[in-house]
Amino acid sequence: MQNLLYRWLLLVGLGHVALGVVLAFAAHLPITDAYFDYLYASVASQPPSNEYQGLLRTMVGLFGPTVASWGLLFCALVVLYRQHGHRLIKPALFAALLVWCVLDSAISSYFGLMLHAYLNTLAVLSLAVPLLALRPLTACR
Repeated sequence: MQNLLYRWLLLVGLGHVALGVVLAFAAHLPITDAYFDYLYASVASQPPSNEYQGLLRTMVGLFGPTVASWGLLFCALVVLYRQHGHRLIKPALFAALLVWCVLDSAISSYFGLMLHAYLNTLAVLSLAVPLLALRPLTACR
């Protein structure tokens, strides 16, 4: 069971890497039009200008590398925790998840982006529950 939890956490972390890389390059592609239409409808009462649309797409594209790097760091910490059992890793990961989820969900909810808040809840549960149950192979001395 521990190997399954470990692999799941690595898969979710690597999924963040892949999603971040795709987001960086796909933000200006037509495949993301539905998502951006959702964003525009949530925060504006009238259709946005082309300049605003380009700016928002660029900002979302710039967010992609942040998501990708977070996934890499998450994977590295999960590997270190699993192999060595450093006691500070698990609380640090939970603190990072809490800061991200609470702030991102609060901001999303404030601006009516409830889909983001729901996805955050799903994402944090997919990470926190397995992380809670994960045990190291060896205890740190």
